Amino acid sequence: MRPFQFAGCLLLTLVSGALFQSKTAQAQTPVGLGWAKNNVNGAVFRKNSVVTQGRDQYTAYYDSTGYVTLAKRRLPAGPWQVQRTAYKGNVKDAHNVISLMADGAGYLHLSFDHHNNPLRYCRGKAPGSLEMGPLEAMTGQQEQKVSYPEFHRFPGGDVLFMYRDGGSGNGNLVLNRYAVKTRQWTRLHSVLIDGEGKRNAYWQACIDARGTIHVSWVWRESPNVASNHDMAYACSKDGGQTWQHSTGEAYLLPITESSAEYAARIPQNSELINQTAITADAAGTPYIATYWRPAGTQVPQYQLIYKDGKAWKTVQVSQRTTPFSLSGVGTKKIPIARPQLLVSTQKGRTAAYLLYRDAERQDLASVLQCPDLAQNQWTPADLTASSVGNWEPSYDTERWKSEGILSLFVQRTGQGDGETLENLAPQPVYILEWKPGQPVQPASIGAVTTPGAPAGGVKKASGAQAAAPSYDGWKLVWADEFNTPGAPDPKSWQFETGFARNHELQWYQPDNARVEGGYLVIEARQETRPNPNYKAGSTDWRTSRPSIEYTSASLNTHGRQQWQYGRFEMRARIDARSGLWPAFWTLGVDKPWPSNGEIDIMEYYKGNLLANVASGTTQPYTAKWHSETKPVASFADPAWSQKFHVWRMDWDEKAIRLYVDDLLLNETLLTNTVNQDGTQFNPMMQPHYVLLNLALGGDNGGPLTGTTFPSRYEIDYVRVYQR
Repeated sequence: MRPFQFAGCLLLTLVSGALFQSKTAQAQTPVGLGWAKNNVNGAVFRKNSVVTQGRDQYTAYYDSTGYVTLAKRRLPAGPWQVQRTAYKGNVKDAHNVISLMADGAGYLHLSFDHHNNPLRYCRGKAPGSLEMGPLEAMTGQQEQKVSYPEFHRFPGGDVLFMYRDGGSGNGNLVLNRYAVKTRQWTRLHSVLIDGEGKRNAYWQACIDARGTIHVSWVWRESPNVASNHDMAYACSKDGGQTWQHSTGEAYLLPITESSAEYAARIPQNSELINQTAITADAAGTPYIATYWRPAGTQVPQYQLIYKDGKAWKTVQVSQRTTPFSLSGVGTKKIPIARPQLLVSTQKGRTAAYLLYRDAERQDLASVLQCPDLAQNQWTPADLTASSVGNWEPSYDTERWKSEGILSLFVQRTGQGDGETLENLAPQPVYILEWKPGQPVQPASIGAVTTPGAPAGGVKKASGAQAAAPSYDGWKLVWADEFNTPGAPDPKSWQFETGFARNHELQWYQPDNARVEGGYLVIEARQETRPNPNYKAGSTDWRTSRPSIEYTSASLNTHGRQQWQYGRFEMRARIDARSGLWPAFWTLGVDKPWPSNGEIDIMEYYKGNLLANVASGTTQPYTAKWHSETKPVASFADPAWSQKFHVWRMDWDEKAIRLYVDDLLLNETLLTNTVNQDGTQFNPMMQPHYVLLNLALGGDNGGPLTGTTFPSRYEIDYVRVYQR
């Protein structure tokens, strides 16, 4: 950072509690605490995670010990009645999701804990009851190697059940139908889609308002996800008995690779994901959402595939900038979620809403909105105000079809590669509500602390108290744990305002910093308005700009908190995209910059972490730098910037040592920090105060090429220890 100027402290609007009271996005009171060490509760292929029958809404999740837990409420906002069942699942395998449906008579149907193992299915003892009966067979045929159970409800109340029989790369799609009238299951197809012993289909399905079953799928040639390819399609207009192409041409069953209709041709090794989303509009037109890496590019993008008249059409709906690669077996830790898709047609215009999570948007639950597919203009918005970890979207399909209201299952979850677990405490389960077409105001969702969690873990719920760790020989003298929602504590923090330094692009303002969910969030936004300090013909860059194009926040403890020597710690997650310049630094209280001394405990730009110590020279505003640079790529972790890390300074009368995650980056002896102006003043032997800011562009930040907004710098805590 560079020369500094102060501004008065302004307060932010206070948002309190875990319930966001709004007519827009709304998170109700938590249903309960669910298992969160992996994404078994938050996987996209739960059909369903939440479902409505009449005026009753139901949800299901694994609790902290792995028991299947059911909940029920009366819409629109009744209290949740929660009941743990006698059934327990192997929650350490993220494939083993719970799928739930209520039939037209009000009986619950539940299937859970499947990954190539025998069917586990039960149903409610009475209409509307959370009491489940014993485990039972459906047809008794091909029920020994079940994976990916899905329920779908026909308009008349009967239920469709789909599952894979067999293993990855060698499995077939099986369909059963439950009749409300007879309360019996019958087999529709033992092999609807046949992998011919060479491959298997990973499908997504829906039933539209007319009762047509739509199925699309990718083929996988082996257990390796990189072998996914192509997007095929089929539909049935007679309840699953016969199947046809989108053109009406009849399929000869079973469907194979050579006989399938292809909505899109996508080669292997394209980062094509499996098990995503399909839906249909009021006319029965199918729409498929997924992601893959377009040929000739490095970055996977969300894609929409739909039937446009007589032909299939593919449009890219995201503008992502971060590459990643899909390969290997088992559940993957992926920086973006598989999407869900909603469509609505009114007055001849079809609107589409793609639900997703992306590390580029700080792992918030988000939505890409397109009010008219004919225009193909997509706008992102966030549905939550804090990270949901590795969550993927699943929603109440029946309430959407009947009311046009999104009821979205939301829980912050972890997920390690290859079925490894993250050290994450049980997290609250929410049903977030939003009616598309209304403005989106992110809902606050709570989080629960994990004692001893590693750098990538989640913090605590808003208002919780967490004890700072003790270090031998050190005493905690000050800390901000950011536990109180709203404005940062004015007893410790003040704000800069305006254009500050380094020809940076952002206008600093207090509105861009807030405490929520146990974090200080500094948010950079792209927003245009007149520069109130503009002066035509000015030679000062701060006043020569006629408009403000970006806003952000910069906080400091000057005049409130200051320390000479100590251990300074910050746990934070930074956005490492192009042009962003987050920092955690200190300045001395006496003399102008740089003779007052600057210590950059954390600075990031252009792909590099910097750890810097600066003192004065014989020239004004010219520093002597002791700098060390660490490329983020050197950590060999593609998800490094999606995780929280701990930056630390150990400072005494002899030296300054700067660390990230206990890795020493810079050691500067204080014998080398004496100002060179002849005064013999050592700025590192005086008290310093702390600064936190997110800058954009300017002299060092680089161009904002491809960077979308908002961008978040999330700070878990700042702590100061002294001996």
